[in-house]
Amino acid sequence: MSDCRFTIRRLGSSDADAFRLIRLEGLRNDPEAFGSTFEKESSESVQYFLDRLTRSAVFGGFAGDRLVGVAGFYSFEDTKSRHKGVLWGMYVTPEARGSGLATALVETLLEHASKEVEQVQLTVVVSNPRARRFYQRMGFVEYGLEEKSLKYKGAYFDEVLMVKFLRPRE
Repeated sequence: MSDCRFTIRRLGSSDADAFRLIRLEGLRNDPEAFGSTFEKESSESVQYFLDRLTRSAVFGGFAGDRLVGVAGFYSFEDTKSRHKGVLWGMYVTPEARGSGLATALVETLLEHASKEVEQVQLTVVVSNPRARRFYQRMGFVEYGLEEKSLKYKGAYFDEVLMVKFLRPRE
């Protein structure tokens, strides 16, 4: 798929079913990479996923009409924190990895975020060095470690806290 061209766009209400499918795929294939679980979200209705698309800016990468990658963004609403946002739910299907899609998704998300916030934060499990290197290439820096941040099926996962500072808002 590395020679395939992708279309990147913000997902809308008509994408709720496709978003649900790729989200569940990610939760099933890479459970340690997400704060949620396949067991929890697979029992949710399509309305749950539609609500996520409404509350956050979720960008999708398409190969033809197939959704093969997603990345979500939301900003904080608190008065003292509204200069910060979060990149969440990043997932690219195995066949689209290494194709440049992840870079295109994050660049699109950061472009969107730069209109709203001054910094974007994310977390990544320590045991995923590929993701850590990817985010570092995208300009994120590590600023902390949360030990035992996630617990799934009796196993703990430490998470690295990362941030990318954007241009200050005008």
